[in-house]
Amino acid sequence: MKRRTFIQTTAAALAAQGCLPLLAAEKKAPVKRVWGNSPNPYVVPSAIEPITGVLPTFSPVAGAAMSGVFAAQYSLLAWEMAAEKSKNKPMGSMNVKFDKGRCRTLETRNGKGSAPACSIKTAVQLGKNKSASQWTLESQVDGKEHVRFIEEGAWDGKTMIVKARSFSRQYATANPLIHRWALLPLLASGSNKKAPLVFDMLDDSALRPNQTLRYEGEIEIPVKGGTATLDSYAQTGYGILPIHYLVDDKAQVQLITQATVNWVLTGR
Repeated sequence: MKRRTFIQTTAAALAAQGCLPLLAAEKKAPVKRVWGNSPNPYVVPSAIEPITGVLPTFSPVAGAAMSGVFAAQYSLLAWEMAAEKSKNKPMGSMNVKFDKGRCRTLETRNGKGSAPACSIKTAVQLGKNKSASQWTLESQVDGKEHVRFIEEGAWDGKTMIVKARSFSRQYATANPLIHRWALLPLLASGSNKKAPLVFDMLDDSALRPNQTLRYEGEIEIPVKGGTATLDSYAQTGYGILPIHYLVDDKAQVQLITQATVNWVLTGR
């Protein structure tokens, strides 16, 4: 290699790494990042990145605060891949009801590939600060009456006990035990805007310890016909992917995102 070519090549490499000052540098367009074979602009705010494909058709649902006695219906959306907008596909639904100190849920999932369609029902008795004191879970594979699973659980403030026909297990807890859907009225209350909520999460009947729910502030997101401003909360902790909850000014949780599985409010 000629000496001049060597110097030019070396200088260009060092400049690219920020090791040499650039004089009269031209402004460059933002780099378009690539995920696999698809362009992905790494959406800001990150809370909506898994559902950017459906937001242009989403209209926030009107209704009252998610407190006291209320019901809510969500569509489950799968995230399938990243492109300039996310690729999303309906994968089921979630119905939630709060009444008489109890939270009831019914989740239905569409069959896909070798995974059969199924439903999961839970009933959770709520105690102080929406903690879970007792609960039942029943899962059923569609069209197969014999493929059914039932669990019962209880929490005494220190220990979580789960029982099924063939086993009984105990788990020590260090924080209040809160079912994931019992977070809705806590989010609606706005009580965690000033201080994070630290808790152990009851996820169906699984224990997800050491969770933290933090307020991130207001964000503006695109929706059908314009934009919407929502309060954003982020949940992080052991055994989960980060979860974002987006709450409107009427204290309704409109959107919940968690990477490959997401929830969009469809009715009250």
